[in-house]
Amino acid sequence: MGNNVELVIGVLNGVLGDYLKRTSNGLATAMQLVRDGRPVPLSRAFPAAVSAEATSRVVVLVHGLMSTEAIWTMPDGETYGSRLARDLGYTPLYVRYNSGLRISENGEALDALLEQLVCAPPAPVEELVLIGHSMGGLVSRSAAHAASDKGRRWLPLVKRAFYIGTPHLGAPLERFGHAVTWALASIDNPYTKLIAEIINLRSGGIRDLGYANLRREDWEGADAGVLLQNRRHPVPLLPHIRHHLIAGALTADPWLSLLFGDAMVSLRSATGRAVARDRCSPFPQEHVRVMPALSHLRLAHDEDVYAQIRAWCEEAA
Repeated sequence: MGNNVELVIGVLNGVLGDYLKRTSNGLATAMQLVRDGRPVPLSRAFPAAVSAEATSRVVVLVHGLMSTEAIWTMPDGETYGSRLARDLGYTPLYVRYNSGLRISENGEALDALLEQLVCAPPAPVEELVLIGHSMGGLVSRSAAHAASDKGRRWLPLVKRAFYIGTPHLGAPLERFGHAVTWALASIDNPYTKLIAEIINLRSGGIRDLGYANLRREDWEGADAGVLLQNRRHPVPLLPHIRHHLIAGALTADPWLSLLFGDAMVSLRSATGRAVARDRCSPFPQEHVRVMPALSHLRLAHDEDVYAQIRAWCEEAA
């Protein structure tokens, strides 16, 4: 029952999370690190169970929109984090957060959380690995950007970042939804305006997915008409991080894969094949893997995806 309630709260936060926070609703999820379903306090020493297993190599897993850390659970009950702990000696920690907030807000919060993390364990952290599913990959990139001009201690420790089904170039479905909402609101009819208002309740986090906004400047102070345009500001790829991208494709057919991707994110967006109009740095393609016959959600808990993550982690940096 508890897990089901958490899943419902995760969905609710994804859809209306910014409203929940703005109204100080108790259902709004505060960003935190969790382990085995329990929060890991960073203001004091780790709980004994975590401290006993902690190593200097930490992997942080960030879920996507309308999810919780449960999204990582594989059929055998393990996760990519627990597998990396067993196979390669990483300490896994999972981020739980309000996915309805703006991506830049969650990026700033994750930056602060990771800075706390590198001071909290009993042994100093020597390596951080970030794994983000869907929106979680964008939140990780936003956090790195937020940290890049602050002299943060955690950022140089990140040698690898994994983006799994992440819409680096945005999600066309959200752009279409925003255009429809704007058009309905422009019609001088009370019924269409009401429909537009209902659709427009969707959270800032969902809106940010349209063009994969990573910075406050991408959305702050813009009216609805301007937000139909790509206003992204540059977020360069940090050269000391090796970026690994895993994309899903519903079929092995190359043409259908290009059209439909993993049913939620297009192949071009998930593999970061940016051109000038995307206002995004193109990702190097030598660490890109397309997984056929995998849907968007399954990418977060699949044996073959884990095998690829492990193989990349075992490569010399």
